Amino acid sequence: MENNSKIPDIKNLQYKLKREGYYWSDVFDHTNSKETFLSIHKIQKNSGAPLHIHENEEIIFVIKGSIEAKIGRKLINVKKGQMVLIPQKTKHSLKNLKKEEAKIAIIFATNNPFSKTKYLK
Repeated sequence: MENNSKIPDIKNLQYKLKREGYYWSDVFDHTNSKETFLSIHKIQKNSGAPLHIHENEEIIFVIKGSIEAKIGRKLINVKKGQMVLIPQKTKHSLKNLKKEEAKIAIIFATNNPFSKTKYLK
């Protein structure tokens, strides 16, 4: 079996503006992975992801700063070094409430998780 492993340097990623104050860089997706998705997000104060649902489970790992995650009806403060598992088909949103930029990694066990994402507001 051929080894096509890639070793991205997260210090040198190219970020795209997704929404005001929210930057995103896909590391592994349907273009370079058969079954996994990983992206790194930089989130400025008062920015985040609006309420939405994915078909798959999602893992959010906080690399820097902290975020407030609303998962179902529960509000959770997720800090640097912590992670949270969001069950499939669960309404959720996230926001950076702090002055410091937050940086998170988002992981899915599917390579194109946003093809069926439903935004609710």
